[in-house]
Amino acid sequence: MGGHSTYCDIQYFLDVIIIVQHSRSMMQGAALISVLHCGTTIRKEELSMYSVNRERLLQTFTDLVKISSPSWNEAGVIDYIVKKLKPMKIQAEKIPCGKSHNLLVRIDGEEKRRPALFSCHTDTVVPCENVIPVVTSSRISSDGTTILGADDKAAVAAFIEAITCIHEQKRTHGPLEFLFSCAEEVGLCGIKCFDMSLLKSKIAFVFDSGGEVGKVIIKAPYHSTIDCTVKGKSAHAGMEPEKGVSAIKVLSEIISKLPHGRIDNETTVNVGLISGGSATNIVAEEAYFKLEARSVDSKKLKSIEDDITLIIHSTVKEYNAKAVITRNLEYSGFTIKENDSILGIIHRALGKINITPQHEISGGGSDTNIINRAGIKAVNLSIGMRNVHTKKEYIMIKDLVNGARFVLALIDTV
Repeated sequence: MGGHSTYCDIQYFLDVIIIVQHSRSMMQGAALISVLHCGTTIRKEELSMYSVNRERLLQTFTDLVKISSPSWNEAGVIDYIVKKLKPMKIQAEKIPCGKSHNLLVRIDGEEKRRPALFSCHTDTVVPCENVIPVVTSSRISSDGTTILGADDKAAVAAFIEAITCIHEQKRTHGPLEFLFSCAEEVGLCGIKCFDMSLLKSKIAFVFDSGGEVGKVIIKAPYHSTIDCTVKGKSAHAGMEPEKGVSAIKVLSEIISKLPHGRIDNETTVNVGLISGGSATNIVAEEAYFKLEARSVDSKKLKSIEDDITLIIHSTVKEYNAKAVITRNLEYSGFTIKENDSILGIIHRALGKINITPQHEISGGGSDTNIINRAGIKAVNLSIGMRNVHTKKEYIMIKDLVNGARFVLALIDTV
């Protein structure tokens, strides 16, 4: 497999050879189609094994996006999932988390096969009230006044459709676990408070990435935040400013010296919050900023944090001020090696639905980071959403369908 590596894209170019062999049965309109994909030969009838009910899937997805579910207020979506599973006599356990719940669904399977976890989240960013899905022949978007919510309701819909298909078709499979987390969009809070010991699975497929189905995130960053409060000395700004030490002035000097933006192809820093002062006639006694740093390399992250801390300390010393610094690791990064068995499962499953895998490095975090930290091998996979967190968000219908088919193929492959 050949490819090129950038921070945003590592693509595996895999040859797909379609051979059409005509046989004597051509008189009856039959043909044998073999697809050589990732070393797997697939017959035409095998491709149909992973077909889903397109109309039902579209209905489920549009139902879901109409349900408002900002972080910590996902009850409507959770109840919808439970209602969909009830006729199939599939139990779903609501597990309290903050002001909301995580939802865990277990489906028994053949004990000789390994358990597998499928994970997504039920919350969305705002504005998500009164979403009006606009459906064309090829794509679904909102009417432009709200987000759509394909992040991550496309995955919720795909999971429901896959579960429905295996129930209707009485498909054999291994033990399955489906985890629908809450409050992902506000710091992965739902998955962070979930008790991982409840899970039997040692491998996990998280569907929470954008772009065409087939994208596989093999690296995601470590992410830390640094809070800094600068303490100066107050004084009257008009009568005796020279007696004061402006915390705002010191803070601005610190920020001007900090590394910012893209540091290299796998490391970023961003100052996102600033506040300070109490009135224009008072030399500011206190000022505050908060930044984040990310890198797929933990050593690089530690180095950039050390540089930031040194800059803060040296600058406040120069101005005879003080600083209080708090560092927090929001989540750990992960790297999936190219020869890891979970990638083999993913490649074989994509081959079964005639989709070529694309390996990428992400600059964002997801529930995948937390699941990996718990010792469960997890990979983040695309579910087809585009322009997420904006009012221009959309999903191609082919990706919505392929996402559900991919889930079915993974269930069959594990």
